[in-house]
Amino acid sequence: MSLRAIIIYCLLALAASWGIQYSGLAVLGAFDGPEAAPWLLASMWSPTIVALGFLVFHRPARRGLLWKPTLPSLPLALVAIGVPTLTAFGLVAVFEALGWGDAGWFDFAVNGVTITGGPWKLGEGSQNWPLFVANMAVTGIWFAVLNLQAAVGEEFAWRGFLQGHMTGRLGRTVGLTCLGLFWSYWHLPSLLAGYNFPDHPVLGALVLFPVTLVAMTFFYGWLTLRARSFWPAALAHGATNSIQIGVISNLKLTVPSLYLDLAGLVVSILIGLLAWWALSRRQVRAAERQTAPA
Repeated sequence: MSLRAIIIYCLLALAASWGIQYSGLAVLGAFDGPEAAPWLLASMWSPTIVALGFLVFHRPARRGLLWKPTLPSLPLALVAIGVPTLTAFGLVAVFEALGWGDAGWFDFAVNGVTITGGPWKLGEGSQNWPLFVANMAVTGIWFAVLNLQAAVGEEFAWRGFLQGHMTGRLGRTVGLTCLGLFWSYWHLPSLLAGYNFPDHPVLGALVLFPVTLVAMTFFYGWLTLRARSFWPAALAHGATNSIQIGVISNLKLTVPSLYLDLAGLVVSILIGLLAWWALSRRQVRAAERQTAPA
């Protein structure tokens, strides 16, 4: 697509999402209960609905579409789910070690873990380390797949459709950075209403979330290019919205929540930098050339 067409798509996607979010906030007052789910789901699917319109009526939009599952998607799916899961438990471990919080659902010991709550697919109670690891893996996969119903709505649009056009026009680093910033500000009404950062919504909306999503755009972009498909990115998104947020949100903090938000930001930046380095490797550059829109 031309740069003009990309800008038009972004403006339409932004208008659709902001319209849904502001309407939901006007009706509900805040997105802090189960009644918010339909509004959030509609918002998450809005960029794909707009993308489908472009695919039907704008022929250049169809070039470089990365929507089919591929063979490399299978091992990359484990990476996609594993990174958010390990991020969550890594943050819990650091905060417990520093005395900044308690794991909430877990009591860790040398010989194993006692699980006191949560939706774990292999049960609760005392578990040795191999069973606990298996429990977390099975649960992470289960909820990542379950959350595809929402994550696909964003990831088909961002990674399957828009990423190739943006990097093709702006270059890999600038294109992915712009995509990450757009992805963040696409969430702006909910962010300013305190959905992700209730204790500091403005700082979260204007600084923390944009930097986080730029970093994660490089990780999701790497997954997409290696797989030549958006599906691993959708699984990573689903795992982030389920097991990662679930584990972290049950951390009982003894410090202000900003400590946790900043720690999460640092981890996201490290993941993003690693993905940026990986994107410069020869195999990924070759995949990028093969999938770039003509």
